[in-house]
Formats: sequence, structure tokens, C-alpha cells
Amino acid sequence: MTNTILWRSAAAAALSFGMMAGAANAAELVFWSMWNEPEPQAAALRKVMDTYTKAHPETTFKVVWNGRQNQTKLRAALQAGTQVDFADQDGDQLAGGLQKEGLGYEIGADLGDAKAALLPGVLDLYAAGGKVEQVPYIYNTVNIWYNKDMLAEVGGTVPQTLDELFALCGKLKETGKHALVTEGNVGFYQVLFFSHLLARAKGSDAMIKAFEVKDGSGWSDPAVLEAAKSARKFWEVGCIAEDARGFQYPAGQQTIALGDTMGELVGSWLPTELTESAGADFPWGAFNFPAVAGGVGKATDIEVGLVSVMVLKASPNAKEAAGFVSYLLSEEAQKTLVADGGVGVVRDGVEWPPVLSDAYASAKNATALSGFGGGLGVSYPEFNATVLTPEFSKMFLGQSTPEDFVKVLVDKTKDYWASQQ
Repeated sequence: MTNTILWRSAAAAALSFGMMAGAANAAELVFWSMWNEPEPQAAALRKVMDTYTKAHPETTFKVVWNGRQNQTKLRAALQAGTQVDFADQDGDQLAGGLQKEGLGYEIGADLGDAKAALLPGVLDLYAAGGKVEQVPYIYNTVNIWYNKDMLAEVGGTVPQTLDELFALCGKLKETGKHALVTEGNVGFYQVLFFSHLLARAKGSDAMIKAFEVKDGSGWSDPAVLEAAKSARKFWEVGCIAEDARGFQYPAGQQTIALGDTMGELVGSWLPTELTESAGADFPWGAFNFPAVAGGVGKATDIEVGLVSVMVLKASPNAKEAAGFVSYLLSEEAQKTLVADGGVGVVRDGVEWPPVLSDAYASAKNATALSGFGGGLGVSYPEFNATVLTPEFSKMFLGQSTPEDFVKVLVDKTKDYWASQQ
């Protein structure tokens, strides 16, 4: 009897110790997200987290769905001492925000084999000094998104050069339609024309290289003026309808759904945004911005809008959060994001939704990646937002000349770098 009592006491003690050890290893990870809770991307993430918890019952999640202002809200919360373990946001915004401020946990060593399974360039795009502090998990490409039936109706083929694109504009104009549209009040969409034209002429890093010449002369390269003039030519040859100058988002993209416009130079979120008005059976296609004569940039060099997750350096659960991030890149998790979130993802071999098949091919065959608008907003967000984008928009919409635009860039770049001394 005594031995039985002793055995039971020992077993109870062992069980108690095990429960305490489990409690010590338990982690409730606080996740602040850029998605709104009703969005399918949020539902997909919640499913991924629930699956992870089933396999790792010691790890649970507390999620705050903040919407697109997540980083702004997060910065204020961190200053107030709120504990947040990890967060997501557009990668460009994170790079110019929390990452630039040194708040990210260096996660590269925690990703293991997942690093080798990703599409070309995604992990390197935001790496600084070889350190990985944000991990892309959703992939948006920038392409010319278009109506395949409208292209076929004029006997057109996907243009490989800028001249071929302008010729296609002429064919569509003869039918009373237009090849492309833009949102008159969305400067960061408009600037995609300039960034692509300059990248095709000088290479995918052309925007940043031009800006980092501190006397401003990087913008004096004749290729910059030529890119500005070519951007204006989209209006002059009738690629874009004149009334698009006055469009207020989303009026421009709605003309695609209505059949008045063939397409738009924009991110791969466009088919999702137009699902209700265009219909689920709309014949979407996408092609890369074409090459320019004599340019050194390739048509397979693409701009991207990645959504990334960042573990915060101050998190007491950084290792546990990093473990989840590694799982987020797994085939299982990435397939869930595609199926339930309707998005493109970063893992190679995981097919994107059928409507995004052209975008997946674009990502898979990419020879170089840059951020949205040539990546200037990643490293130099203030200059990009207050000078380049609004000044290009003025020129693009006919309120200044290409020569005026270049002169402003030269002068303002020189002033910027002088102010940094």
C-alpha cells in the first residue's frame, strides 16, 4: 500500500511538473494585421493560425485586425508600451517604416529550408546587409491587366515592345475604345508609367540610382527625359481617353468592367477589386510592360507589391513567432492562402488562383524585382511621396512639361541631400 501511495504521489508530481513545463513553454502570440476581419485574406490567415495551433497546442494567437493603417497604429501602440509579437503590412511600407527604424527581429536563421522554396528574389528584395527582417508571404505583380476578348477582337497580340503597344492603342482607338486607363487622382498608379519606362531603358534599379547621385545630376540622364516624354505619349496617341484625367478612383478601372477600356497598368489585385462589377467570368489576362528600343532593362524585370510579416525585435516570444512565420511559408499554409484568400503567394510551385495565372508566370520567370514605382518609396519614402509622385502626376496630366519635371527632380534631389549633411 505504501509503495502504491508513493508511486501515485510521484506520478502526480511528474504530471504537475509536466503541466508547469508546458505552461512555461506556452505562448499567446499577439498579431497585428493590415487586413480587415471580414476580408477573405483575414479568414485565410485565421485558418492558417488555427491549423498551426492544432499541431502546436502550446501556441495560440490574439489578433488585432487593423486594416491598411496597421503600421501607423502599431507604431503608436509600441510607443505606449503595448506588447505585439508580429505584424504584417505592405513590404514597401515596412521597409521604409518599422524596418528602417530597427524594430525588426533578424529572422533569416529561423526560416531553415523555407528560404530555398520561394519564388526568385522575394526574400532578397527587403534584406538589408544580408539580414532578413521581414518575410513576404503574399505576392502581387504589377502588369498590364487586360480583357483578352477585346484584344482578340482587334486581331491584336500581346505587345513585346513599346512601339507595338502604341500600335495596339491605334487599333483600339479606331473601334471607339481605348487600350489603357488611369485613375486621375491616384498619383502612385500614374507613376508606374515612368518607373517602368525608366527601368526598361536603364535597368530595374534605375530610379534609386538616379536619386542617389547627390548633386541631382542622376536625373539629367537623357533617358529620364525620354521616359517622361514617352509617358506623355500615352495620351498623345490615344492610348488613354482624355476624360481619364478627371477620373476619381475607382472610376477608371470601372471602364474596364464596362468594356470601354482594354486594361490598366496596376497590381494583380485588380481582378479581385473588379469581381463584382466585371463578373467572375471576365476574361482577364496580364502581360509585363514591354521593352523599349535600345534599353538594357528586360521585359521580365518586374515591379511587385509584396505583403510581408515582421517579428518585432522587442517581442518576448520572438522565437515562437518566427516558428509560425516559417510555417506560413510552408506548402500547406500557402495553399490555404490561395484557396481561401484568393491571392498570389511567394512559395514556388504553389499555383495561384486561375484568374492570376499570367501573374504567377510573370513572378516565376522574373529576372529582377523592384518595389512598387521602381522601389524609390522603399528607401526614400518621403521624397517619393512629396516630390517625385506629385510632380510626375502634374506632368503626366498635362499641367507641366517633361522638361519642367526633370528640372524639379534635379533641384529637389540636390536640396534633399544637402539637408542630410
